[in-house]
Formats: sequence, C-alpha cells, structure tokens
Amino acid sequence: MNIEQLLTEIRRESSSDAAGDPERFRRVALTEHEMMSQGEAIRSTLAANVVPLAAIGRDLADRSIRRVVTVGCGDSWIAGHGVRPALEAALGAPCEPIEAFDFATYGLDTIDDETVVIGLSSSGKTEPVIDGLTGAAERGAYTIGLSNTLESPLMEQCPGALHIRATRGGWPTQSSTAAMALMLAMAAAVQDAKGGDASALSAALVALPDQVDSVAREFFEPARQVAKRLARADLVLTTGAGPFYAPAEFGAAKLKELAPIHAYSFPLEEYHHYRTQKAGDPLFLIAGDKASHARALDTALMSRGVEGYCVAIVPEDETEIAKIVDVAWHLPNVSAATAPIVYSVPMHLFGYHAAVERDALGLGAPRLGG
Repeated sequence: MNIEQLLTEIRRESSSDAAGDPERFRRVALTEHEMMSQGEAIRSTLAANVVPLAAIGRDLADRSIRRVVTVGCGDSWIAGHGVRPALEAALGAPCEPIEAFDFATYGLDTIDDETVVIGLSSSGKTEPVIDGLTGAAERGAYTIGLSNTLESPLMEQCPGALHIRATRGGWPTQSSTAAMALMLAMAAAVQDAKGGDASALSAALVALPDQVDSVAREFFEPARQVAKRLARADLVLTTGAGPFYAPAEFGAAKLKELAPIHAYSFPLEEYHHYRTQKAGDPLFLIAGDKASHARALDTALMSRGVEGYCVAIVPEDETEIAKIVDVAWHLPNVSAATAPIVYSVPMHLFGYHAAVERDALGLGAPRLGG
C-alpha cells in the first residue's frame, strides 16, 4: 500500500480546509441548527434515561469506588473535564478525564473492581473508547457507555449504555453538551441512591435547557460581531481553569473544525508560564467562577499588557475583568455544576460565525508563507 492509499484509509474527514469547500459548509450549516437546538437535545436526553440512570445509581450506591475515569476522543474527551467536580462529589472519588487512545494503550494496568469507567463516543464506533471500556470491564471495573447512535457497537457491547438524544450531522455541539448533562444526571442518581441530597443538582438540570437556549439566542449576534472583527485571524487562543477548561477546549475545537484556523486551548495558569500571547493575538478567557477569578484577572491584565485582543466570558455581576478586556460577555448566574455547559455555548457560536465570516472573505486554512 502506498502513502496515498494509507492517507485515504487513515483520513476520516470528508471535507477539506479549502475556502468554500462544499462538504465543510454543508456541515457548518448543520452545526448552526444543532447548536441552536441544544436545549431540546438536553431535555430529551434526560427524560429518556430516567430508568437506566436509577439502575446505575443503585449499582454504585454501595460499591467501593476508589477512582473514576472518563474516556473519549476529541469533544467526547473534553466533556469529562467539564463534569469532573460533580462526579467527584457524587461518587466520593477522584475523577480523571483521559484521552481514549492513551487510556486503552497505557492506562488499563491500574484499573480494578474499585474503578468506574465512563466512555463517550458519539458515533458509538470509536475503537479506542470501545477497547478501553472492554479492557476495563475485563479487569472488574464498572463501565458505562454513552452514545447518540443506537445499534452501534458501543451501545450493543456495553451493558450500561446510555442513549444521548442528540444529533451530530455538523461538528459536535449538542452531542457534547447533552452528554455532559447526562453525566451530571448520573451523579444526581448516585447521590439519590446513597440517600444524599441531590435536589440542587436535579433542579439545575431542569433549568439547564432553557438557560442554554437563552444564551444561544442572546449571544448569536455578539458572537457574529466579534467574528467579523477577527475574521482574518489565523490563530486564536482559548483558556479556562478547572471545569471551565472544557468550554475553552470546545472553542478551540470548533475553530479548527469549522473555520478552519489554528486554535489552541490551555489551562488558565499555563498562560503565565510561557510567552503565550503575542501582540494582536486573540484570546478567549473563560472565567466563570470566583475560584479562578484572581488568576483570570491577572490574565486579562497580561493580555492588555502585550497588546493582545481579549474576549472574556464572565458572570453577569463581574466588573473587574470586564473593565480591562476588549469585549466582555456576561452570562447569567447558574449552578456551578451546569455552568461549564452554559459557558460552552458562546464558544460554539463564535466558531460557527468565524467560519461564515471567513468564507465571505474567500479565506480557507492559513498556509505556510501566507
């Protein structure tokens, strides 16, 4: 087999980075519909899984749990970062999101019957996710699979499979946020089964669909305006701390997929350990809680000091960061558990609008030498 044949076999994406590529823009159009209907996907997913979630809760209530692992590839891996604190609180054990190939290849030796492994694959066909869940189950772990594709290998092979009622005709938006909501609902089910108080988390999940749709509507036009301002950028940086690293990662992923340009995400603190931002570089700063506020403020100051361009996504009552940055998007105050989902929505919107605005200028992916 020659190199071209190998590339064809390895390459899974049917679209290209060329300006105006019709297949890419077919998926861009589908992404718009899916990102603007995330609330219904979340609502349907939660309603459809009440019974299996209760069963999982009963299974885990009295089980000795030493460790929780979430595995996936791409956005499916990122989703685990956003729900990590809630899973740790509910299951009483440290939770680690691990990229699925790394987990299946290097991570199985420490898995045992005191481990819970949650694997997410939108297609239900992602081999590293299936291999990881299978290997973990063989070592006695309690495994749970999540997919939005019925009759897929993951749904058929994993006894604890949960169905995400979301579509992914475009690039991932609702398939990721609905999966995060489902994992939060699992955390609530475990708390309930243990006799704990899951009322706050359950109430937050009830409110979540409307909150997501409201943010999508409110920030559709502001995201378009920033995309027009940054349409010629070939590089965008995104950052957040703790569970807000997930929205930062989603934002970078959407830009690489839709726009398509270079985009890099990193944990908030890492911004300060390199000469990360250069003059003119756009930075999206996701600062959704008090815990990371002081360091996020440092980051906004540094961004201004290096003459970067900074868009901050902050709570509705935040003022310090908002005074410093070029653009501040104030999101409603929501539950800490669901905030990473809500804060992901503006990043989806910007990725979509960046693709549309670059296409209007006839821009494809940046190439070496201009």
